[in-house]
Amino acid sequence: MHEKEFLYVGHYVDIDGNYILKIGTTNDLKRRATEHTRNYRRAKTLTMPKSDCFQYDWTLPLSKYNTLRYEDRNRQKWQEMEIGSFVRNDRFNCSRKKPKKVQVTIRKTYTIEL
Repeated sequence: MHEKEFLYVGHYVDIDGNYILKIGTTNDLKRRATEHTRNYRRAKTLTMPKSDCFQYDWTLPLSKYNTLRYEDRNRQKWQEMEIGSFVRNDRFNCSRKKPKKVQVTIRKTYTIEL
């Protein structure tokens, strides 16, 4: 049996009010959200407030191989579209301008309202 992985889009708002958008993959959504919350609260830049936590906007189960491929393709597309300034670890700093929506393309294109 093939294990499922999730492709996800999530966000948080940093201590300066910047909307931080992330696309990523995981096999355990709850664990990964906890890790993001812990790590982004400790981040030197784009720091998450202690009272906040990482939130998912959208998730989709896929095969592990496909998940990583689609994450890379969509991250690249978001960079080209200048969704926000790209920060290492797949985050986009959208500054104080939260996008109304983003799109993720797998076989079809999903529009994610933010």
